[in-house]
Amino acid sequence: MTYDFIILAAGRGTRMNSLTPKIFQKIAEKPIINCVIDICKSMPHKNIISVVSKDISEHNFFQETAVCIQENPNGTAGAVKASLPHLTADYAIIICADMPLVSPEDLAPLFGSDADATLIAMTLPNEMTHMPYGRVVMSKSYEFQNLIEYKNASDYEKNCQLANSGIYKIKKKLIENYIEFIVPNAINNELYFTDIFNILKQHNHEITVIKSPKYSHFHGVNTLEDLAFAEETMQNNLREKFMKSGVKFLDAKSVYLSADSLIENDVTIEQNVVIKRNVRIRSGVVIKAFSYLEDCEIMEGACIGPFAHVRGDSEVMRGACVGNFVEVKASTIGEKTKIKHLAYIGDSALGTQVNIGAGTITCNYDGHAKHKTIIEDGAQIGANCSLIAPIKIGANSKTGAGSVIDKDTPPNSLAIARPKMVV
Repeated sequence: MTYDFIILAAGRGTRMNSLTPKIFQKIAEKPIINCVIDICKSMPHKNIISVVSKDISEHNFFQETAVCIQENPNGTAGAVKASLPHLTADYAIIICADMPLVSPEDLAPLFGSDADATLIAMTLPNEMTHMPYGRVVMSKSYEFQNLIEYKNASDYEKNCQLANSGIYKIKKKLIENYIEFIVPNAINNELYFTDIFNILKQHNHEITVIKSPKYSHFHGVNTLEDLAFAEETMQNNLREKFMKSGVKFLDAKSVYLSADSLIENDVTIEQNVVIKRNVRIRSGVVIKAFSYLEDCEIMEGACIGPFAHVRGDSEVMRGACVGNFVEVKASTIGEKTKIKHLAYIGDSALGTQVNIGAGTITCNYDGHAKHKTIIEDGAQIGANCSLIAPIKIGANSKTGAGSVIDKDTPPNSLAIARPKMVV
């Protein structure tokens, strides 16, 4: 059997009260739509089709999928109908674009069913039975009876704990044959794709219901409260993943991680650390409290923080130390180099075993362009120095504390640039 995935991505998410469409909102630094596309890519598939509204159809988020436009926002059946020209597989698997927490394990049972139609239903915990999800009604013999939207459900049906997840697998030919049978809903005049299950039952087609106890995995993001729930869940999943692989958190719940974080074993991360996109942390690193990392690589045995900020395509090499209240931007910090406190290193290349004194800054911006600072191996930069780029500090040279250095210094030299003290 072959499978096409249809991602329903045309909803605007007006309940978020945001100018950003809900599927472009991020959790763990990753757009929601990319979470869903990546899950589909990990599954057996022939095609992935995103059904979108016209205003977002050319966005690069969809570059890995086929795109079709739902011209008339008339409901989920209209969205699936718009995708029909792209379907080439035996079955279509339909998934909503606002479900970033779904895992490959959640979808795997779909591929074990050869029924005409299969839907995943989630078992709601007692405290969640008020949630406005469609309900899946089963007979006493556990056969599918009905799938009904919450707003159309009776009180009895609303109390049913088996809720529609929004994920279905249906034979392509049955969608083509029966989608025209769907009529507008009496309450809001929308065409609900879920009605096709009741139509299929009426025509004696086999329908299988897969029950999942993992309610949170199918949580749709429609409001900012939903987004916060998804963020918290994703963060907990990431922390658990890294702890299982050998990362030590001193206070796991206070650490923020990104979906693309790469952290090796024997790393220690202290409290209130923020790790944003594109960060790689190698084995033996210690990230101390209140540090912020983004777009950087921290090599084996380095120490960052506390209160450090490393960003902008920076690399901190083996055994280096970036200490408290130090910011590193677009720079390479060489092996065993120490920047212990109160410094700004921007657009710089520091060699091995360099020592940067407290209060030192690289003056990398002249108001029009950024310039490079090069500090060669073994150099010692005195406290409270200003290094005006472009500049090169030679190997094993020193600068006197409080100096403003605006010319290259040769190796093995001492540079002092400050007025004579007068009392």
